[in-house]
Amino acid sequence: MAGPQLSEKFYTAFERNGVIALVASGFLSLTAISYLLLTIVTYSKKYLNTHFLLYFYCLLLADAMQSVGAIMSLKWVDHGSVYEGAFCAAQGGMKQGGSIAAAVWSFAISLHLFNLLFLRYETSKTVSSWLVAFGWSLVFMMVFLGPVAIEKKERGPFFGISGAWCWITHEYHVQQIAMQYLFEFLSIVLSSFLYTATLLRARGNLLRVDGHWKLRFLSSADAWKLDFGRDFTDTSSLRLIQHMIWYPIAYALCILPIAAVRIGSMAGMEPPFAVTIFAAFVYNLSGLADVVLFFTMHRIFPEPEALPKFERRKTIDPTVIQYGITPFALNPTPVSDEKNSGGLAESGERRGSMISVNSLTPLRGA
Repeated sequence: MAGPQLSEKFYTAFERNGVIALVASGFLSLTAISYLLLTIVTYSKKYLNTHFLLYFYCLLLADAMQSVGAIMSLKWVDHGSVYEGAFCAAQGGMKQGGSIAAAVWSFAISLHLFNLLFLRYETSKTVSSWLVAFGWSLVFMMVFLGPVAIEKKERGPFFGISGAWCWITHEYHVQQIAMQYLFEFLSIVLSSFLYTATLLRARGNLLRVDGHWKLRFLSSADAWKLDFGRDFTDTSSLRLIQHMIWYPIAYALCILPIAAVRIGSMAGMEPPFAVTIFAAFVYNLSGLADVVLFFTMHRIFPEPEALPKFERRKTIDPTVIQYGITPFALNPTPVSDEKNSGGLAESGERRGSMISVNSLTPLRGA
């Protein structure tokens, strides 16, 4: 055994089998991530005009950290117990870092698409590189902040035994919330808001008229009018946004079960071990979920030649909102003199009857 045994928790046969299932889920996600990283060069051409792949690489790395954190429990399975020490602290840091990183880069992707498709603002490579550096600096700072600056001798180690594996110990329950759950909660809420706003704009529900934002919803019979509130970028990006909104949904579905278990545990309502294992198993599959969503998105992402130039949106004519289409009228052709009225009287009458009709005049039967 590596390191001194400060404390130890022995597994029952049922607990050991549950941890084995968690290790298997970690291997499953890590295998999917590895396969995608080996083949992603095939798909990179579709994303040359955006920084999506840069942020997605970061998200995959975060998912890989979570998977490695789960696989590290293989040591506890082999030993038959989980015990404190350097390896336990490493697993706790890996789990916390992976969770924070997944929250950060999930939000970064939603913010990137919001800038690109809603604000029509494309960040430069320099800005994107600084954002990546800032994001990972934040992740590592949060991981090292606990054991370096917050850990107190009387409260025990910051990273230690937490259930059937290692994580932030229960003695630091406030830090569990502030240094992990808060990031995850904010990522879900803010990403959902950004994707929803972008989707509403692309559909034509959200318009900027005379410097003011207007939100409109139409019945199914009048839904065709939404087309007149869109431009080419909206039309070409609508299916992409409708797919991308599944990223925060999948992230929330993976994270909410384990978050509920942890919060219940902190509140003194210890859930059954089987429920904890199920929640952790679902959470460990977040990497697999991101890989599946990527391959699905690849099939609907527009080809590079079809992608529009991302520019700030043109102003929408207020008449588009009021009528759905700008009205027009057919102007009458004047008759110059009466000498030609003999042979043209009949045609003049027909012409007069035609020019009395415009786009606002209802058509009547003969």
